[in-house]
Amino acid sequence: MGIELIAGEAVVVSPEGAASSAARGELHVALRRWQEDTGDEGLVLQDVFVAFPDGSRLAPDISWWSAARRQYVSAGAIQSVPDLVVEVLSPSTRANDEGIKRELYMGSGVRELWVVDPDAHTITCVQAAAGGEDVLGEDDSLRSDLLPGFTLQVARVFRH
Repeated sequence: MGIELIAGEAVVVSPEGAASSAARGELHVALRRWQEDTGDEGLVLQDVFVAFPDGSRLAPDISWWSAARRQYVSAGAIQSVPDLVVEVLSPSTRANDEGIKRELYMGSGVRELWVVDPDAHTITCVQAAAGGEDVLGEDDSLRSDLLPGFTLQVARVFRH
């Protein structure tokens, strides 16, 4: 269990369910493999506190910083907004992840957000530059302009 500070309000975050945990694990492994395969020197982390410009302290399920914006891990919240954030929905986090947290991410400089829905078996990709979103189903492949060469079958994220 953890506590996030969202727009000045302390929010208790309960442990996620098995489907959410499995999806998060699949995505983290895929991102690490991509880094190893491509030599990417960015930073990918799970469940770390990130300080946002409005004072919020959020703990995205997965965060990635490009090599140019890579942060060194130290005590306390990371003081730089990630380039990519992944939020895996669970019953206890769904409303905040799809609402206030999505607004904070996209209004604070996150370049891309993946909202993973284990119930619907979809991944919604929100791109700040394009100002739009794509909803990917199990028959689709997840790709990102931020991650050259990264590709992952959406069905693999939900295989457990």
